[in-house]
Amino acid sequence: MAYNKIIYLILIICLTVGITGCGTLDMMVGLKGDNGNDVAKDSSEFEIVEDSINEEDEEEPAVETVTVNTEETKKIDILAYYEDEDNFIVPVNTKISWEEGIAKATLRSMVVGNEAEKRIAQSGLHGVLPEGTEIRGMSIKDGLCTVDFSKNILNTSSIEQEENMISAVTYTLTEFPTIDKVELQVEGKVTGALPKGYAIDTTFERENINLYGSAGGVNYTVYYKAPDTEIAGHYVPITFSADKVDNPAVAVVEKLFIGPPEDTKLSNNIPVGVNLRGINVTEDTAVIDLGVQAVNLSEEEFDDMNSIVVLCLEQFDVNDVEYSIEGLSFEEAGLSFDDDNVTPAFNQY
Repeated sequence: MAYNKIIYLILIICLTVGITGCGTLDMMVGLKGDNGNDVAKDSSEFEIVEDSINEEDEEEPAVETVTVNTEETKKIDILAYYEDEDNFIVPVNTKISWEEGIAKATLRSMVVGNEAEKRIAQSGLHGVLPEGTEIRGMSIKDGLCTVDFSKNILNTSSIEQEENMISAVTYTLTEFPTIDKVELQVEGKVTGALPKGYAIDTTFERENINLYGSAGGVNYTVYYKAPDTEIAGHYVPITFSADKVDNPAVAVVEKLFIGPPEDTKLSNNIPVGVNLRGINVTEDTAVIDLGVQAVNLSEEEFDDMNSIVVLCLEQFDVNDVEYSIEGLSFEEAGLSFDDDNVTPAFNQY
């Protein structure tokens, strides 16, 4: 009897092991594909189950990275032209959102009501393109930029406004190195003139901004200072005409010291009593000799004067401006402040 029990127990154990082994084998076969590769690596359901990254840990660094990169690449410096309360066209350095076709984006910043225009308007300047104006298209070929505007550009109030608008658009676009001339279209068509009579059936070039005098002859541009407002002041380029100019850089400094046109509110930042005895310009250096009254200059007065002088001479690639008083250096004349490394004034908003 005892012998039979032992045989019976051995048979039960063998049957149990056999069944378990077959189940394990079947499970392993179920995780294989026909080609013997591991299905767990290819199964989309498996990947979803295993993708157990904590949601909070995943989102926080992603948000930080995107925010930093967006701020670093979103803005770009541009130079665009606006109009002040005295109807002068004024160049302004500002920042706008970067995008493909930055020339079109720059023009949009000059449309009344645009985000950039609203910001700049707080300083007393405003856009030259009527509200709602759209840039429908733009092409550049061989230095000629053709711009197609929507019909809102026709919403002008005077021929003077139309002239300023075209001047500002031309100067803005020709700031880009690939553009020399500008041609305008309205709703895809060449138009003879704007509603108030300003002709636009021609190409426009960069010349005679805020002109005083004749468009003919030899013209040169001088910067003057507009009165300060509660927020900021700005510098205005004025173009003068002459029959003959031996050296434009010399003529500009001489005109600066003479002063702005009497019918304007502009000033030249030259302290009362300080006069110009002479100026010599060679290559990229200008030497300016002042009258004896300059010995009374404060450092602040000199910085204001020098900043506008340097601004006027930048157009001639004059990078170094030196001063003397009756032929003596500042040190010899008893002035202890430095006349080097003064940043030129400009409009930054």
